[in-house]
Amino acid sequence: MSPRRFRPPALYMKAPFLQNVLDGMAESVKIIDRSYRLVYANSTSRKNLGKDLNELRGRSCHEMFYGFKEKCFFCNMGKVFEQGQSATTYCTLAVKGANREFEVSVFPLKGANQQVDYAVEVVRDITPLSKGGALPQNAGKIASRDKSFALAFDNMAQWAEDEWPVLLQGEKGTGKKSFAQALHQRSRRAGGPFRIFHCMDNAGEEGCDGLFVPGGAWEKARGGTLYLDGICRLGDGTQKKLAEILSAPADDNNPRVVAATSLDILALVQEETIRLDFYNRFASRVLRLPALRDRKQDLPFLAQHFIETYRVLTGSPAEKLGPEAMVQLMTYAWPGNIRELETQIERACLLATGPQVGKLDLPIEVPKKEKLDDLLDTTEKAYLVDVLSKTHGNPGETAQLSGLNLKTLQRKMKKHGLRAEDFRNLP
Repeated sequence: MSPRRFRPPALYMKAPFLQNVLDGMAESVKIIDRSYRLVYANSTSRKNLGKDLNELRGRSCHEMFYGFKEKCFFCNMGKVFEQGQSATTYCTLAVKGANREFEVSVFPLKGANQQVDYAVEVVRDITPLSKGGALPQNAGKIASRDKSFALAFDNMAQWAEDEWPVLLQGEKGTGKKSFAQALHQRSRRAGGPFRIFHCMDNAGEEGCDGLFVPGGAWEKARGGTLYLDGICRLGDGTQKKLAEILSAPADDNNPRVVAATSLDILALVQEETIRLDFYNRFASRVLRLPALRDRKQDLPFLAQHFIETYRVLTGSPAEKLGPEAMVQLMTYAWPGNIRELETQIERACLLATGPQVGKLDLPIEVPKKEKLDDLLDTTEKAYLVDVLSKTHGNPGETAQLSGLNLKTLQRKMKKHGLRAEDFRNLP
């Protein structure tokens, strides 16, 4: 339907009192229909955009307010319309050249037939309150509240504004592809294609053919983003040709390149697996994504997110992790990172018979050496995790509850790689 012919529902046309209330709010408030078209935007929203209500009605919310051709990377409208649930998320957006933190809340608005016909979105600027760590940040499928991941969000906000090639380094399952997709959606190329080229399937010099032949990956990604998965598999000739193309002046018709590897990129350069001239094209935009074991503050947050997701998909009665499962979550090394966590939570939801996920529903780390000291260390670490979880990382309360003096507690926490801040935001 043409925006000019779009008519808002009578409910809002006949509610001047409600409109006055919404117009008096400092937050940006929008009412959106199931097609993501704007039905109403309050005074704050209109002022921020510099448009009147008649110009906004019938237009897509994500395009008018955020400049995205597709749904916003932080959008939770699907949960509202499909499940009838409210949701709150946090995101970082560039406003007039500076990054600011926002809380985005959405909730259903039911009609007379009790169907969710509309959704209300409330956007609040919480930059003065966030203080860089307590609130989770979101970018596409990536979510984190751990300070070690804050650099990834900062870089994403900056790099989305330019056209430079980006190189992502991280273990398998750390979210490299999700980061690349979020970077694409935040860039001015969001309306173009996002294409994935698996270098492992095109190893050696054949990779050059797969990339550059007519109808190949390079051509299909024009005007968008090309994601090179596993660049260490590219042959020397392909690397040389890519280095030449990437060193030429920027061309909007060429795709932006985001490459990824699970290996140490500098070691690959030293071993001459990666050409130096090829690496230099990415050198100013290299990001190392931390392993899940290095961002333990995210473990309970991500686990709860996956529980809520698979509870709906599987019909599981599980609502949260039980105390013993929380200990297991925080002591396991998660070698498969986020991908393994999601798989294990899905399995736990299928196995759960009650509202809590139990200890045996999650993987158990077996000591490599079956010695008494190893078993004692494992037990001691599990005990400290349990107490820290109960006290939300408060050192004084933890020391008192465990019967240790503060210095002994700190020494044992350091021995087991436990940080108080990882437990402060537990549910």
